[in-house]
Amino acid sequence: MKKRIALIISFVFALGLLAGCAGGGESASSAASSAADTSASASADTSASASASADTSASASASASASASASSSAASSSDTESHIVGGITVINKVLEYWENFPEEGNNQLPADKIFEKMDAGEDIYLLDIRSAEDYAQGHLKGAVNIPYAQLGANIESIPDDKDIWINCYTGQTSSQATVLLSVAGKKAHNIQSGWNRGISQAEGYENYIDTEEVAPFEGTYAVDADVKEAIENYFASDDKPFNFDPEELKAAIEGGTADQYYILSVRQEKDYNEGHIPGAVNIPFGKGMQQSFGMIMDDKPVIIYCYTGQTASQVLASFRLLGYDAWNLNGGMGKAPEGDNPGFGWLSVEGAADMLEGGAAAAA
Repeated sequence: MKKRIALIISFVFALGLLAGCAGGGESASSAASSAADTSASASADTSASASASADTSASASASASASASASSSAASSSDTESHIVGGITVINKVLEYWENFPEEGNNQLPADKIFEKMDAGEDIYLLDIRSAEDYAQGHLKGAVNIPYAQLGANIESIPDDKDIWINCYTGQTSSQATVLLSVAGKKAHNIQSGWNRGISQAEGYENYIDTEEVAPFEGTYAVDADVKEAIENYFASDDKPFNFDPEELKAAIEGGTADQYYILSVRQEKDYNEGHIPGAVNIPFGKGMQQSFGMIMDDKPVIIYCYTGQTASQVLASFRLLGYDAWNLNGGMGKAPEGDNPGFGWLSVEGAADMLEGGAAAAA
């Protein structure tokens, strides 16, 4: 049972490839979807069990208790059957997201490019997923506020007929939201580095913010029932926003217990080879990376890291929808402390830079 998720993903992807060859080039995701229509009952009894708890905080900061929850879940899930959230329908939607992923830009833009869109009067939907209190203190003009933890309950109120640009605090939870909304059929994108490191740091940002509350759209935009249930279950977890403390990972490596985790780097191959966290395997982030998802087993928590935590958060959301016990290494590889700046991520932890390994690590 430990390899069930990976095997189902590989099976669905292989079905797509075979059907594509037979059907004259049909895409992997659409072909898999067609095949799944006739066989879903054999493999789609897979809704996730999740704790029914409301999270009132939209902060992307990691917590020790959340990390501890990830540690303990390896033992609690190793002897039970893994379940794909939402079944074959959701698998197809996730694989399709990566199959159609943009060649450039990582499905995000920096704040200054968003300002240009606002200046040009583009018909875009700005979505702020920070807390209501922080939104009230200042937000992009015209932005609607739906706090992160409430996205699942409000998924059908978000338009699917225009580009949606999402900001949170640092870009990590908005990266998760980008995937979730895209899987739900929205044209969703991330505003890079969020409010704290992006919008509020951009030159002239004061000209683009407001404190007036903007009412959400009153219309309803239907979402596939399986996808809606999967997203609602995603937000029902106690552990949101699924960040893992770099200090805790370092301690596990030093203590010889890191084998309880599957460490996944989604940085580019060159950067991975120049230095990666001990034991990490590499699936470079970007279009087509879904072809390698099947190599990740589901018998232990997966800790994913990138550069700052944003691209890893897109992978995290995908893995969570696929049923993995996945976590984002808070801040990614990050930056080392400099002057009064404490840094963030792996490199902010004392001694962590000295632990980096070069060269490739074999996939487990």
